[in-house]
Amino acid sequence: MTDREKVVERLGRVSYYFKSLLAVGWQGDADIYREHRESVNMAIALLKEQEPVMLENQHKPYGNSLNANAPWISRCPKCGKKVEGKQTRYCKYCGQAVKWDESER
Repeated sequence: MTDREKVVERLGRVSYYFKSLLAVGWQGDADIYREHRESVNMAIALLKEQEPVMLENQHKPYGNSLNANAPWISRCPKCGKKVEGKQTRYCKYCGQAVKWDESER
């Protein structure tokens, strides 16, 4: 398990803890617990976004398949927008980390 996966798991437990406190009618400041839980969930989402996701259906643009300099194209698995060029490591629209082949990490 990577450090990132450990942090996501632990933050998930913290989020569940805050959710449990709110569910049982904790007498503390519920708004603060909701805010803390929301912050933890945002941190989890950001960490997951930085874990590279394999791009599917990679291809060169139609008509340029014979051009060695034509960029490779795929779609971001998170937002569906075009990702272009094998040197690209992040979607420029949503920030999702991407990888073009399994050997990348």
